[in-house]
Amino acid sequence: MSESRKRKSLTFWQYLCLGIATFGMIALSYNFGGSFGRLPLGSLLRFVPKMAENAFMIFVPMVFGAVYSKKKVHPTEAFRFWLIAVVTLVLFYLAYFFKLPDRFNMWRLWGVFFPVLTSTSVLLAGLIFSILVQPYLYDLQRKLTVKQNLLVLCMLTVVGFATCAGAMGFRYSIFGVYLILYFAWGMFLANWKITKTQFKWSIFSGIVSFFIVFIGVPGFNGVFWYQVLSARNGGGWNRQFLNNPTSPFMVLMVIAIFLIFRKTIMSYSAREMRYFIPVIIFMQAPISTSFMNAFRFTNSAGVNKLIMIIIMMIVSVLLTKIYEKYLFRIKPFRRAMLYLSKDDNLVDILVRCWKNFIAWCVEHRVMILTWIWFYILSFASFLIESDNLRIQISTASDINAVVFLLGTRFFAIILTTIFLDAMFSIFYFVTTRYWTSTVLVSVITIGWAIANKVKLNLRGEPIYPSELSEAANFKTLIPMIGSTLLIVVGIALVVIIALDVFLEVKFPIKKKGSWKRRGIWALLSLLLFLTPLRFNHDGGFIYHINRGFDNKQSFRNPERDIQINGPILNFLNYLDLQVMDQPANYSQSTINHLNSKYQKIADEINKTRKNNLKNQTVVFNLSESFVDPYTFPTIKIDKSAPNPVKFIQSMKDKSTYGNMLSAGYGGGTANMEWETLTGLNMGMFRSTLTPYVQVVPRYKFYPTIGMNFDYKSAVHPFIGTYYSRVEDYKRFKFNKFEYLGSKYKIIDQKKLGKSSYNSDYTAYANGLKQINSQNGGQFINLISIQNHMPYNNWYPKNEYMGKISGELFNSGAVREQMATYIKGVQYTDKAVKKFIGQIDKINKPITVVFYGDHYPSILSQSYTAKYPVQMHSTRYFIYSNKYARAHGAKEKLVKNTNFVNTSDFIAMMLEQTNSKVTPYQALLTEVHEKLPAITINFDGDKGFELINQKGERVNPKTLTSEQRALLNDYEAVQYDMTAGKAYGLTAKGFYR
Repeated sequence: MSESRKRKSLTFWQYLCLGIATFGMIALSYNFGGSFGRLPLGSLLRFVPKMAENAFMIFVPMVFGAVYSKKKVHPTEAFRFWLIAVVTLVLFYLAYFFKLPDRFNMWRLWGVFFPVLTSTSVLLAGLIFSILVQPYLYDLQRKLTVKQNLLVLCMLTVVGFATCAGAMGFRYSIFGVYLILYFAWGMFLANWKITKTQFKWSIFSGIVSFFIVFIGVPGFNGVFWYQVLSARNGGGWNRQFLNNPTSPFMVLMVIAIFLIFRKTIMSYSAREMRYFIPVIIFMQAPISTSFMNAFRFTNSAGVNKLIMIIIMMIVSVLLTKIYEKYLFRIKPFRRAMLYLSKDDNLVDILVRCWKNFIAWCVEHRVMILTWIWFYILSFASFLIESDNLRIQISTASDINAVVFLLGTRFFAIILTTIFLDAMFSIFYFVTTRYWTSTVLVSVITIGWAIANKVKLNLRGEPIYPSELSEAANFKTLIPMIGSTLLIVVGIALVVIIALDVFLEVKFPIKKKGSWKRRGIWALLSLLLFLTPLRFNHDGGFIYHINRGFDNKQSFRNPERDIQINGPILNFLNYLDLQVMDQPANYSQSTINHLNSKYQKIADEINKTRKNNLKNQTVVFNLSESFVDPYTFPTIKIDKSAPNPVKFIQSMKDKSTYGNMLSAGYGGGTANMEWETLTGLNMGMFRSTLTPYVQVVPRYKFYPTIGMNFDYKSAVHPFIGTYYSRVEDYKRFKFNKFEYLGSKYKIIDQKKLGKSSYNSDYTAYANGLKQINSQNGGQFINLISIQNHMPYNNWYPKNEYMGKISGELFNSGAVREQMATYIKGVQYTDKAVKKFIGQIDKINKPITVVFYGDHYPSILSQSYTAKYPVQMHSTRYFIYSNKYARAHGAKEKLVKNTNFVNTSDFIAMMLEQTNSKVTPYQALLTEVHEKLPAITINFDGDKGFELINQKGERVNPKTLTSEQRALLNDYEAVQYDMTAGKAYGLTAKGFYR
């Protein structure tokens, strides 16, 4: 007779207890500590939710131990627990990823199928471990007397607490082994014939223990913080040692509760315990809190939580009913149960399972070894791209490649392996030869990795899909890669072909499966190779799956991207870039029409302009991470400290001066540089990207302000290969790029204090050298590096240390970094003052566009939501030297200068230098004069943001029809030179 037929229906009281327990366990998914802290006696009550969670960690195994204490339990019950948990996790994670698809990752999926080996649920793992050892506990407890049992359990409880000092975290499932102790307590308490006196003393001990924990935890917490604030070492002990699942006081408290409800607990059966498996998953799964918080039913957070708890309770009941009726009737699960039930002893079951597993491995050895080989091959391709087995994870540090890749890029390597296996399936279907297919995959993988490494060494960037057509140009490629490498490759191919023939003749292998099966796999493999066409389609199914495998391209540092994603995935990531949506009516005739339209406007503008730009010397000076420190939100600099930007602030009276809206925070230098050089705008893009890496390489020539000069150059006293600058400057037709390691020497290299970066004095010395190297006009793109992160107390005798305060500067580390940063900014101010003084002495027209590219990454980026415009605003000025002003240049512009975008600098510089404009520059002038400043959407959504001269957001819907038409024209031109066919380059006179 089945268990369900023998079992009587539960009473109302029993159902009520189950409901209360379910409600309490699911409620623990939320962190109510903050809510309790706002109540009266909040300093005491805010620790109660954690106490309840730790109490359940003890109480649940005790209950299970009591229910399963009646007889020996077969190990198949542990399999039931695991199967119910896995099915629940699968359903739970499917719902989670459907609701929050951007949260998908393979590490979470790993935790679904291996909950005991991961951090999925320590309670679940503890119950599975407990059920497996239950027969041994059953025999042991019956051999010992009551006193002996009690003594052993008490000793283990005290020893466990003493060895960990109440600091055991129970974050990982393996800690569930400790919960066997409380399972054993439950088995003992279920059969303990307790006297009234013992019962009373147990209840009294539990009450006393409750107050010890309730009062002691906040008390010791206060002592801890007193020691910290008194500059004593408060971190040497665990202030919450009483509130821990190992705490004897917590155990005494839970035992008292158990004894009160013992009769009810003992009335339950295994069926009710299985019901709690989904409840435990909802309580402890890593996704529970974020999943339940994702639903908003009302405007009240408390009501939302209550509704979600009730919903999850109903789901738990429904799942239990479904599992009881259907789960173990499914053939594979039923067979597994029958297989495991053949032996009663756990050891015998494990031995038999191991033998069958070995037999399965032997039978499928070809498939297994093929997958292992492809994984090794994938891993090797990643290592090839490293720099002497080191990977530069930031500009300031690198890490061992083997440790980094195996530790953090495991699933990116797995995804590469999947693509290699797909390639193998296609080759095998065509050739029907195992070794030939394997060798082809191996040669392609290693060959592709080496080819990318060669290009990395030559140009500092990987091979892009747009460059494959250049492979046929052997006359250009051979001198670049060298004849020696070609000879080595030729010899290697001969050896590989010989090896392939040898293996096919001597060790032929035929994989199992019919040609139809191989054909299906080949077809699926071909479909797999179509998925990269959706890798960058933000929000799509394939997009989230791809990113779930840790294939996350930053497009900012090509070298680091290929090192962490590998040569295969890195190439696939560039196959389909989502840049912009095509505007309506985009065509060559549209661009030609805009050329004619803005030629007329250019003619009108040029009537009042008397200078030709090519005769001017123009310096676009990107000052790394420069921000006026006084503009930081909430900052206060002690009045005793000197003004670090006194000179730059003085430029407000003698130059065009204001705030520049940055498209980045803490990074994105190349994006602002691209905006200044092209006049195009990051806010127009469909998604986050880096034009230098994703857009510019698509074109053999790319128009910039430099094309209006006979000579153009770039100076950067740092590594020049970041953001593909070396290659992109060639596409800009720059005559020279001077950087560390280039054939042009960086002079006057000077580092300040302990900083590893060349100072701004070095940048300006080299900029001045370049200015003096040409007699006529020229364009210089001057990029500094001095104030780049990190800010590790570089400078001795820093007068700003201890002088920084403010709401956002309450951390000692933040204040120290800020003081370091401000000292660096002071050095910048002095260097700029010297540079301006030097160019004022030169008798040729020189105009400097100085701007900070973005905020330094000192304050948490989370504050940008509170101060979006302020934390994306840096300082800029446009200064024309004395000679330029004497020959027609303006001293300063007064209209639309307070808030501008980097893309406005071309139009502003042209107006200040009194230079004539092209049709494209006329468009930029119209955009600057007639539209609010355009920038990225600061809320992180797609689309652009409009900011007026007061620094306030402007609703695009309030634009006039004339402004909307102008915006559409600008968008069409940007599309043409970022995602389109570059018709503007063939439109006569449009760009120059």
